[in-house]
Amino acid sequence: MPKKTVAEKAAQKRTLDAARGKTRINIGSAFERWRRLKQLHPELKSDEMITSPGNR
Repeated sequence: MPKKTVAEKAAQKRTLDAARGKTRINIGSAFERWRRLKQLHPELKSDEMITSPGNR
């Protein structure tokens, strides 16, 4: 398999960053409350599970 060019690496990085950005949330100053919520509800294994409407 030939090495990727700099442009190919950059394109792959953009694609991966965009995919990661779709699941990222910005909770700003609410971080401590968010962490406490996760500690109080260990059955919610991921951030996504906590934010899902079906888990409220």
